[in-house]
Amino acid sequence: MQKLIVGNLKMNMESVSQRDTYCKELKEEFADLKTEHVIALCPPTVYLEHFTRIFSKMPVNIGAQDCFWELYGSYTGNTSPKTIKSLGAEMVIVGHSERRKYNHETNEDIAQKVAILLRTELMPIICVGYMESDDEMDSVRKQVEIIVQNFTTDDMENLVFAYEPVWAIGSGKTPTTDEIHTMIMFIRSIVSATHGKEVAENVAILYGGSVVAENVTEVCTNAYADGVLVGRASLSPHKFAQIARMLK
Repeated sequence: MQKLIVGNLKMNMESVSQRDTYCKELKEEFADLKTEHVIALCPPTVYLEHFTRIFSKMPVNIGAQDCFWELYGSYTGNTSPKTIKSLGAEMVIVGHSERRKYNHETNEDIAQKVAILLRTELMPIICVGYMESDDEMDSVRKQVEIIVQNFTTDDMENLVFAYEPVWAIGSGKTPTTDEIHTMIMFIRSIVSATHGKEVAENVAILYGGSVVAENVTEVCTNAYADGVLVGRASLSPHKFAQIARMLK
């Protein structure tokens, strides 16, 4: 079954030389890669145009790590989804825990971004999760409900959820296969309550948080996830390619 493998490069590649080295090595790693899965990379916004050009003839989709909730205007320092689309991107990560924490983004903010992305025909990858000290189910329920209750059934076909327990990001720790599967089924139950069982079964749900080649089978295939959102491991072209090779 086809999966979605998304690499979130975060605020790395602080120089053009690092960017160019990464792209060169990734092209080499992917040159002989045979996979049925969809591969995507989300570089820093300033490199979007370069990535879309470099990988235009390869099976690598490009996305952004965030966007603003308006198309244009007096919003210094923000990036319009329309600009992101014009640079060749196809998807945008929204609601990542690091945005929620450091930029104080709320569930309402995320819903606004999803709305403008769907309007711009970009696929939202909506991160949901919880702090270790929070009530897990309640946090995820609120993050998912604001999406499913404010968007149509047709909208649900064009978005992706990514379950990321905050404590697992970059920690080397992951939930068990059963814990991930339970959360995926919980998210589907929330979708089902508003849009029905068929829509809930078809909505894509990824797992993210310390994903590596050695555990991708457990956290994705065995947990019945529809793919993975990869952070630290995506910074290594070899490790990222190994995840694609290992994923069945």
